[in-house]
Amino acid sequence: MKRFCLGIIIAIGLTLPAFGQGTLKEQLVGAWALVSCDTRVPWCTNPNGIHILDASGHYATINASRGRPKFSEPAKPREAYSAEEYKAAAVALQTQFGTWSVNEVDKTITYHVDGALFPNVEGVDAKVPVSLSGDELKLDTALGQNVLRRIKR
Repeated sequence: MKRFCLGIIIAIGLTLPAFGQGTLKEQLVGAWALVSCDTRVPWCTNPNGIHILDASGHYATINASRGRPKFSEPAKPREAYSAEEYKAAAVALQTQFGTWSVNEVDKTITYHVDGALFPNVEGVDAKVPVSLSGDELKLDTALGQNVLRRIKR
């Protein structure tokens, strides 16, 4: 009888973490570092980025390839740089912000883009399949799969 009771206690103990994780949305809230992404896009050549999902339903993403060319004279005012310098810096940069929501059933995030470096996506809703395993998040975007790792405090 003691072994039976001990077995039940162990079984309950092993299942408690799964119950304590909360909804998919609750598990996604936080800051995520970009680990890898599809190299067809310039910011994924040597990826460096952060994806922030807050509990109120807002998000911000900044991805910048490491090694982008530096501006010729860092002390100049922004408007003094050439179009070529801006292009070289911006082509390997991806930024956007807006709101997000989760469909718990089909495991997707819908992003509503309020602002972005690429203005054509502003006002657009993007539905993205998501898979979460521990501290690894995979987002299957239209541009390929992004793999992110939770940033711990």
